[in-house]
Amino acid sequence: MKSIAFRHLWFGQALANLGDVLYIVGLISAVYTMTGSAVYMTAVPLIITFSRFVSSVVAPLLMNRTTLRALLAWSQAAKTALLFIVLFALQSLSVWPLLMLGAGIAFLDGWALPARNAFVPYLVKREELMGANGFLSTVDQIIQFSSWALGGVLLSLIGVDYLFVTVFILFLVSTVYMFRLPAALRTNLEERKSWWAQLGEGWVLVKEKKGLVSVFCVYALESVAATVWIAAVLYLYVDRQLGKGEEWWGFINSAFFIGLLLASIVIFRYHGLFSRKRASILPLTIIMTSIITLFFAWNELAVLALVLSLLFGLFDQLKTIILQTYLQESAPPDELGKIYAAQGTLTTLLFGLSSAGAGLLVESWSIPSVFTVSGILLALSIIPMMIFLKNE
Repeated sequence: MKSIAFRHLWFGQALANLGDVLYIVGLISAVYTMTGSAVYMTAVPLIITFSRFVSSVVAPLLMNRTTLRALLAWSQAAKTALLFIVLFALQSLSVWPLLMLGAGIAFLDGWALPARNAFVPYLVKREELMGANGFLSTVDQIIQFSSWALGGVLLSLIGVDYLFVTVFILFLVSTVYMFRLPAALRTNLEERKSWWAQLGEGWVLVKEKKGLVSVFCVYALESVAATVWIAAVLYLYVDRQLGKGEEWWGFINSAFFIGLLLASIVIFRYHGLFSRKRASILPLTIIMTSIITLFFAWNELAVLALVLSLLFGLFDQLKTIILQTYLQESAPPDELGKIYAAQGTLTTLLFGLSSAGAGLLVESWSIPSVFTVSGILLALSIIPMMIFLKNE
């Protein structure tokens, strides 16, 4: 974890992630200013999610033709170029150029996370892998926790134009760091493979690698279960069940992110212990997230909701980091990018579809019933997880 290359990776990606959040803040504001329409404003996260999904699907085609370093560096460079065009699109009277550029930036961004996660085992020793994942998660959560508020402050202080200039600088510096990574991990392309076969390479690897089908079943169940924590459902929970104002929606979200951050710090600090005991800790995290969700479902006390949200974030993040470490150890680094692309396709698709379904269920079911279903799905994920651990 002390290698210069790893520092370039985490610092460059931290700048890119900060820029991504600030960019979304600015894009939503710019779209709303241009149109005055809440429909256009809410379309922004939908466009970004869909673009990242498509990006995950086509990622194996690029991974067969380039190194992970080139994929990270050139995609970040292209994002920087598109953002430069955004600065001119802000002067347009039409919102569509902004939305199209937003889709393009999100499409390029969809390659960054699988490429970064696949790069980590190449840059750190195997015994440091858990700690490296904990450190990266700590950085990610700090950025996620702080950058939305920072985006709002910057937007009010310097305006949307200079906010995009700030993002452009962040993207540019991030690009420099990505180009300083070691150029390695080229996948050997089999020329006889059709493009359709290449798109499915990640799924073929998941089927071939021991235990990955079970891990992906866990990811699938969790993606569906996690939709109860989206903003719309949680807002209704605060309003209807807790009988509190919208500020409590922010409090509960903050408690959740604090739980994520605490888990990341704990694993980074005690990664040796978690590496040795992960086969025992992993089932515990699944059981705890299920129990906490069921308690949260029927709870009507606002303060207890904060505690439960924090604990859910804590155990959910412990589970995520341990699973990610298992995934990184399951295949050579040059194959990991395709496996992560398959994971991104699965989780993005299921989460997107389930989010729409959760909104419909809330209208016809009670809030406790929807959270109860989530808790049951989390409990069911213990089955594929025990199958995985048994065959480990």
